[in-house]
Parts: sequence; structure tokens; C-alpha cells
Amino acid sequence: MKHIIAKLWVLGLAVLFGIGLSQSNTVSAKSTAAKVVSTQSLTKAPYRAVSGYLYSSTTLQKKVHNADNYPLTTFYTYKSATLQRANGNKAVYYYVKNGNGKVKGWIWSGHLVRLININQQRKQLNQIIGLIDTLSTDNKNNVISILKLMDKQSTLPDLLTQLTNLKNSITNNPDIIKLNQIFEMIKSDGQTLNYLFSEGINKLYPKVVAIHNLNNQVFALAQGLLDRIN
Repeated sequence: MKHIIAKLWVLGLAVLFGIGLSQSNTVSAKSTAAKVVSTQSLTKAPYRAVSGYLYSSTTLQKKVHNADNYPLTTFYTYKSATLQRANGNKAVYYYVKNGNGKVKGWIWSGHLVRLININQQRKQLNQIIGLIDTLSTDNKNNVISILKLMDKQSTLPDLLTQLTNLKNSITNNPDIIKLNQIFEMIKSDGQTLNYLFSEGINKLYPKVVAIHNLNNQVFALAQGLLDRIN
């Protein structure tokens, strides 16, 4: 009888300890989840994933795809999130999908390279220049002045802020419409256009190029536009 009671006592402790251990592990797992600092919608753009994993959510706790299995797949960005990872460091992750939407998830932005269609970007550039050239004389000169203000420390948000201030200060409705179009095109393609100008847009012959590190600098873009405005 004593042996039976002893066994039951040991079994009870094991069950209790097991439950406690399970709860401890659950808490530990939850504590390692990444936290969202901020989110942002992105203009749909093509990328290739060169490494890393796609996660099911911004907690980064469940891997759903290994990017190494999709070396030639084009992924499209939809939104971004700045996350604070379990180690305390912050990083930007993009939510991406392949063409048919079956392969999707959150991936660190550093594992993506941007695909740029050179001909399409040249067309976009010509549209921006055409809009600037058809502004009223005063507002065209105002845009030129803004572009001249951009130096090597200026960023895309700096340029967009200046264009917004100009748009809000005028009453010429046709010019407001054109400035809105200029704003949206620079917002969506400013980084890539700046890269193309910095690399020499006329020297880039391949139809599509891959860029690993885009930045927010706009000096090359501003100078390139100034050189082409009539």
C-alpha cells in the first residue's frame, strides 16, 4: 500500500512539474515574439528574395517558406513593418506575395533585391519632366528652386515635404493636379530614379536590373531632373 501511495505521489509531482514546465515554455515562447513598432502601406513593386525565411505574421514565430527554394520567383511588396525583435534590435520587414499569391509572408527587407525595368523607369521619368514643363511659369520655377535645394544630405521625405508645401500654397487648380501627379510618381519611384541617375541612366542597357540597397537620397534625382527640364 505504501508503495502504491509513493508511486501516486511521484506521479502527481511529475504531472504537476510537467504542467508547470509547459506553462513556463509557453510564456517563454510568447516573450520571444517580435513587436510591431510601426506599419506602412507600400506601392506594389517587384523584388527577388536572395535568402532568409518568410514568416506567417509579424511575430516572426512561424516560418512558412524558405527563400532559398524560390531563387527565380518574383515577389511583390504590399506593406512594411518596423519590428522590435526578441534581441531588442529593430528591423524592417516587408509583406510579400508571389504572382499567384500562394507564396506569401513577412521577410526581412535586407533579404530582398529590387527589380527595376529600365524602360519603364525612363517612361516614368519622362512623364515627371513633362508635367513639370507644363506647369505655369511661376510654379515651374518654384519646382526648379525646390530641386536646387536638394543636396547630398537631402532625403526623399525632404523633397516630398517641399512639394507638398508648394501644392498647399497655390490656388491654380491645373497646377495642383499636376503637382499631385508629380508627388505620387516621385513617392513611388523616387528611390529607383535616384539610383538610375547615380549610376548613369543612359549607360544602363539591360531591360531589368536588380538592386540590393536602395536609399532615400535624392540628390542625383534632383540633378537629373534639372538637367532635363526645358
